[in-house]
Amino acid sequence: MAFLGIDHPLIAVHDLDKAIETYRDLGFFIAPPGQHPWGTSTALALFRHQIIEIVSIGDETLLDGYEAGGFRFGRHVEEFLNRSEGVALTALFTEDAEEAEQQLADRDIQCTGTIDFGRDVVRADSKPDRTKTTLKVFHNDSLPRLSVFACQQHRRDLLEFPNRMIHPNGAQGFAAATIVAEDKAPVLDWFARIHNVSATKDAEGFDAVETTNGHWRIMAPDQFEAFYRVTLSQAFFANGPRISALDVRVKNLGVVKDCASVTVSETDEHLIASDMSQLGGIALRFVPS
Repeated sequence: MAFLGIDHPLIAVHDLDKAIETYRDLGFFIAPPGQHPWGTSTALALFRHQIIEIVSIGDETLLDGYEAGGFRFGRHVEEFLNRSEGVALTALFTEDAEEAEQQLADRDIQCTGTIDFGRDVVRADSKPDRTKTTLKVFHNDSLPRLSVFACQQHRRDLLEFPNRMIHPNGAQGFAAATIVAEDKAPVLDWFARIHNVSATKDAEGFDAVETTNGHWRIMAPDQFEAFYRVTLSQAFFANGPRISALDVRVKNLGVVKDCASVTVSETDEHLIASDMSQLGGIALRFVPS
């Protein structure tokens, strides 16, 4: 079980339809969009125990709903989206939300609040059904864009449809989420406490925190710019450290190149889509699985 592993970063974008088109142009199968009950629209690229989720503002009248300990999911996304596109917060996988809350409490990380919700869906056999999801929010006031929530999908069978997990580019999930931080120490401490491990180095020699489902890679701005071949503006850091790239596992890099109508560059047996303005404030690095 991928307990508290990286499940899905929420990539906040202004134009959901345009973002869906871009990710499809990179060879991802994006399921038809839906809407959260707190007003954000959502589109998913599904994998086993992982998701790339793209969100936008769908219904402003609902943004104050589902308050949890002062945290409002819709308003949190809106707040950061008003400043810039990019990952607003990240879900961690769990099959037991209460156990996740207890374990993090034991590490002096207190749950901000709990959200329970469901959505009406139609199953593959055309019968109606309803999802059930529990979120345990852990808001970090000092590192707000690195806030997390433990996400328990009580009915994963209504999410992980096999025909929606086959991607033309051969993607199988992501291996790492890369965070850019001018001061890496508090970021390393935050994630080391969440996952109850010591910080280490990844295969590329960068600071990292391992999870049961991929690892956090923490880079200084100059390291990120050199590694992902991008130039970051000073305004990029206005909200503090943030997830700025995902390493996506694929079966065959050649298939990705054949699929992609978005510009990708090739380096050391990897492909990088580095135009962060196209991808919702992040870069993507495709790595062999």
